[in-house]
Amino acid sequence: MNWGKGLVVSMSLFILFIIGLVFFMLRHNDALYEEDYYQKGEEHTETMKAEGIGGEIKIVYSAPQLTINLQEIGLVSSVTLKHMGNSAYDRQVTNDSPEEKQVFTLELKDLENGIWYVEINGKIQNKTFFRKEKLVI
Repeated sequence: MNWGKGLVVSMSLFILFIIGLVFFMLRHNDALYEEDYYQKGEEHTETMKAEGIGGEIKIVYSAPQLTINLQEIGLVSSVTLKHMGNSAYDRQVTNDSPEEKQVFTLELKDLENGIWYVEINGKIQNKTFFRKEKLVI
């Protein structure tokens, strides 16, 4: 084969490769947008506001008690404990009592050693708060 035929074959293969890439791109949608973009943005904004309100909350663990100091009168509605090493140890405690107070205590017996994340939801002055903190036991 001479250099002219090699050049034509190479160019033809390159053109087929580019056409194949175009068809591939048309068949696969890798859009960088979400269908419910505005709804997710609103949810994120609400979460950020709740985290801002919960920023002053103090969480102290001294076995076997978890103390949550809201710094103001409020209500803790749920506490979620997530163990980073084994999800079988995860716990969720909900508060069914409508009693508002400043300091809440939970008896947490038999917590395994490791890294835990504590997520607290509730209300302070009728505003929803969220607090997430890492505990090492």
